[in-house]
Amino acid sequence: MSDSQIYQFAQTLQEYASQHRRHLHRHPELAFEEVQTADYAAQVLEGLGFEVSLGFGKTGLVAHLPTTNLGPRFLLRFDMDALALQEQTGLDFASTKAGMMHACGHDGHVAIGLTVATILAELKNELSGSFYLLFQPAEEIGQGAAAMLADGVIDFIQPDYAMAVHLWPEEPAGWLGITSGPVMAGCEDVSITVHGTGGHGGRPQKAVDSILASAHLITALQSIVSRKLDPLDSGVYSITQIHAGSNNNVIPDRVFMSGKPRFFTEEAEGVIVNSTNRICEGIAEAFSCQVEVEFGTKIPPTVNDAAVCQTAILAARRMDPEFEIENKFKLMGSEDMSLFLQLVPGAMFFVGAGKEDPKKRFPLHHPCMDIDESSLIIAATFLLETCQQLAKSA
Repeated sequence: MSDSQIYQFAQTLQEYASQHRRHLHRHPELAFEEVQTADYAAQVLEGLGFEVSLGFGKTGLVAHLPTTNLGPRFLLRFDMDALALQEQTGLDFASTKAGMMHACGHDGHVAIGLTVATILAELKNELSGSFYLLFQPAEEIGQGAAAMLADGVIDFIQPDYAMAVHLWPEEPAGWLGITSGPVMAGCEDVSITVHGTGGHGGRPQKAVDSILASAHLITALQSIVSRKLDPLDSGVYSITQIHAGSNNNVIPDRVFMSGKPRFFTEEAEGVIVNSTNRICEGIAEAFSCQVEVEFGTKIPPTVNDAAVCQTAILAARRMDPEFEIENKFKLMGSEDMSLFLQLVPGAMFFVGAGKEDPKKRFPLHHPCMDIDESSLIIAATFLLETCQQLAKSA
C-alpha cells in the first residue's frame, strides 16, 4: 500500500476525473476562446467551496480554497486550450467540433486541476500550505502565461512555488519525467521575406530570383546550429512555412517563410538571432535582393529548480516505490510555463499517460492521441504530494 494518504484518497476519484476529462475532450476550444472550458471549471470549483477569480489573461481563472493552514503558497498551473486538428481517434467521447481536438492533453490537465481541487476540499484540514489553482489559456500559441502575468496574476497569488504537469502519452502510466535545470527549449518566432524582381522563367537574367535566394538562405540557416553553436549546447532551426509564386513559368518577386529556432540557453539564442541577421544580409548582397527579418513571440527555456525536483522524487517514491523516474528527460518543444518559472522557483513535470498497448500510443499533436486515464490520478496526487514534501522542508 502507498504511504501517501493523498494517493489512497485520490484513487477513489478515478471515475470522477475521467468524467471531467471526457466532457472537456468533447468540447475543445482554441487559444483565448476557452469560455465554456473556464465556465465549466469555475462551476465545479465554486461547488467545492473555492473562491474563483475570472478574467486573468482574458479567459483564464484562479481558484483558491480559503483555509487557516500554515505553509508555503503554491501556484499549480493547468492549461486549457485545444489544437486546430481534426480528431481521428474514433472514441465515443471524441470532439464534437470539426477541426478542433485536445491532442496535447489539456483536457486531461484541466481534469487534473479539478481532481486536485476535490482532494483539497476533502483533506484541507490535513494538508499544509495555501493552494492557488491557475487555469491558463492559450498555451499552444505561447501567449497565455504572458497575458495572465500582464494582468497581475503573480502579485495576486504571491506564490512561493509554481508547478505544473504535462501528460506524456509516449510513456506508460507510472513513468515520471523529473529533470533539474533546463527541461524544455526556448523558442522565438522568425518571419523572413525575400524581395526580388519577377520575370519570365525562361529569361532569369532579367529577373532577381527570390526563390533561388530563398533556397540558399534556408540552407544557410540550417548551418547555424551545426557550425555556430557550441556542439555541447543544443538547438534546432526549422523553417516550417514557405509561400511563393502562382504560376510555373513566372519567377515570383517575393517569397515569405517562417519558422521557430529553438535553444536551451540565452547564449545560444543570441548566436541564432545574430547569425540569422548576418546570413540574411549576406544573401541579400549576394543575390541583389532585399531580405526582411522579423523576430516575434519569444518563450524562454523552461528551467526546473533543482531542490524542487529533488523533493518531487521523494514525493513520487512515497506514492509508489515502483514508479519509473527519468531524471534526464528533455524536450526541444517549448512551454510558456517557463515565464512563471522565471519568477518563482518550481518545475514542470511529465507524467506518463501512454495506453497499455504500445501500439496504441501516439505522440502529442497526433490526431489519434489518447491517454490512459489512470495518469490523471497519478498527476493530481504527485502535485499535491510534492507540495506537502516542500511544506515539510520549508
